[in-house]
Amino acid sequence: MKSIIYKYLNDQASASEQKKLLDWLRDASNRNEFDQLKLSWKKDFDLQEISENERMVWDQIQTKIIRKNNQGLQKSRRLQSIFKYAAVLFFLLSIGSLTFMFLNKSQTPELTTTVMADFGQVSKVVLPDSSTVWLNSGSSITYSNVFGTKTRNIELSGEAFFDVTKNPKIPLIVGCNDFRIKVLGTKFNVDAFPEAKHINIVLEEGSVELNNAEVPSFHYKLVPGEMAEFDKEKNKLFVHNVNTSKYTSWKHGMLNIYNQPLDEVLQRLRTRYNQEFAFDEELARYRYTFTISKEPLDEIIEMMEKITPVKAVQDGNVITFKNRKNK
Repeated sequence: MKSIIYKYLNDQASASEQKKLLDWLRDASNRNEFDQLKLSWKKDFDLQEISENERMVWDQIQTKIIRKNNQGLQKSRRLQSIFKYAAVLFFLLSIGSLTFMFLNKSQTPELTTTVMADFGQVSKVVLPDSSTVWLNSGSSITYSNVFGTKTRNIELSGEAFFDVTKNPKIPLIVGCNDFRIKVLGTKFNVDAFPEAKHINIVLEEGSVELNNAEVPSFHYKLVPGEMAEFDKEKNKLFVHNVNTSKYTSWKHGMLNIYNQPLDEVLQRLRTRYNQEFAFDEELARYRYTFTISKEPLDEIIEMMEKITPVKAVQDGNVITFKNRKNK
C-alpha cells in the first residue's frame, strides 16, 4: 500500500489504485499510517530529484530540442544556458505535457483527476465546466482531463451533491459501477457507498435519467421531489416522494436519519465520525429517526440506547452494538 500512496501523492496512481487506496482508508486504523507517509512525502519531496526513467525521457526531449536549434545555440552560450534552464523548468512542471508535445504529437494522453474528501469533513469542488460538487466524508470523484470538452463523465464512490451547469451538447453522467445517472442541468444527491446495499438518488430540481449498463431495458426519469432507491442485490428500483432537504442537508452540516435500519445508521455515523462499528445481527430490525447537527458521537450513541434496547461496547477501535436484553 505504501507504493500506491506515493503514486497517489505524486498524481501517478491509476483509477484502480485510487479505488484500492480509498477502500483501505475506510479502515480508521489505516488513517494514521497514511498521514505519516503523507508528512514524510512532503518533507522528502525535492524538485531536483528526477527518476532514471524520467531522465531518459528528458534526454530524448533535450536531444530533439538541441538538434533542432543547433545553429542558434552555437551562436550564444548564454542563449543555450537560458534555454536549458527554461526547458528544465517546463519538464519539472509537466513531464507528461512535454513528452506529448515533442515525442507524441499525434496522440492526446487522457489523464484522470481524483478528488477525495477527508474523513469527518465535507469538501466542495468546482469542476472544469463550472458545475459544483459537495463530497461527503470519505467520498471521492474521478474525472478525465477532457471533462467539459469531449465528455462530462464522473465516477463516484460515496455520497455527493451535484449542482450541474447546463450543457445540452454534453450531458453529465455520474457512474456508480454499472449504474448511470444522466443529467443536463440540475441539482441532485447520490448516495452510493461501495459497501451499501442500495444506491439512493434524490432529485431537488431539474430531471435525471437512470440507466444500468447490465440491463439495457432499465430506464427511469426522476422528477423533483422523488427519491430512487436501487437495490444492488435484487437489481430493482423503488421510487418514493420525499422531503429532499432531509437527504441533502448534510452538505450544510446537518445529518437527517429517517426511519433507517441500524446498519444504514451506523454507516452514516462511520462516515460522519470516522468510527468503525459492528452489531449483532438480531438488532438489524431496529430503525431510527433523528437529526444530528454538532452533537458528539457519545451523545448520539446514548440517544440510540434510549430509543432501542441496545448497548454500545467499545473494543479497541470498534464500537459494537449488542442486545441489552441478553446482558
